[in-house]
Amino acid sequence: MATGLSGYFAARNGYYPVAVVNFDLITAEKFSKENYTANKYFQNQFFISGSDPKTLDSAEAQLEIRRAVLEELIFNSLVYKELNRRFKDEYHSIAENKIDQALKNNSNLQAAVKELYGLEFSEFKDRVLLPQAYQEILEGRMFLNNENFGDWLKNAKAKATVIILSPEFEWNGDGVEIKR
Repeated sequence: MATGLSGYFAARNGYYPVAVVNFDLITAEKFSKENYTANKYFQNQFFISGSDPKTLDSAEAQLEIRRAVLEELIFNSLVYKELNRRFKDEYHSIAENKIDQALKNNSNLQAAVKELYGLEFSEFKDRVLLPQAYQEILEGRMFLNNENFGDWLKNAKAKATVIILSPEFEWNGDGVEIKR
């Protein structure tokens, strides 16, 4: 009974997988949060540019945003896995230092993050800045080793075991596609 009850609460709170990437789970909770952030960002970009943000309310636009978000989460998972393989845990402190240096030059960033993404800065850092920093670290290290990041990514995607558990999408070996 305890197992059933804990399973119910886990599912209710989004702690079930939407995708599995080389045995790493992407949970519905994480997917939902990232989708909210992407929607908020695009709505604000449409508003700033003078376009109608209601354009994003269409089923097609929402499906495409969810597809892109899932693809980005899979990409991030591949980058994290490669960083862990090459550098163990040293990359996290490098990323933190990289972000701290960038913040010194931009005092308005925290207010802009709240307006543009609707997130507290700490959450923005975890969900947007750290994945970007991780990618930059991997790209930089690969460059120093005369490796091409684009080639690595193409190969990593082709070799990855990606199982998408959402009925809307499928993995084609290179990216996420909408099921037709």
